[in-house]
Amino acid sequence: MGTLYAIGVSSGDIGAAIAEAVIHDVRVNGLGIQGFPQITVAHPTKDTFAISLKFDTHTSDFTITADEAKGAVKAMKTKKGHDEVIFRRVQDAAVEIEAACGRSFDASIRRSVSLPSTK
Repeated sequence: MGTLYAIGVSSGDIGAAIAEAVIHDVRVNGLGIQGFPQITVAHPTKDTFAISLKFDTHTSDFTITADEAKGAVKAMKTKKGHDEVIFRRVQDAAVEIEAACGRSFDASIRRSVSLPSTK
């Protein structure tokens, strides 16, 4: 379940609402990584939640307000799907991870392939 915060939702609830948004993004746009990102929820201030999406060694962070967290959890629990208010930040974080993974893959391919000299 996770930590229950004073606003009446848990870190598990918030993580599930973030996952709901990631799943919606996957349905619409696909996912450019071979797996699902790890979702971490922290509560650094009374009114802010820090969200991290991590895949392999790549991480992307963003924040949501307490009100946004409550709204996202409510949308998820009432079976309304992903919350539009936080969706763009979740999508941007997923894109950032996909791009970082792509750059890492490209770099590993370049290191493993020996191209003939052009001299």
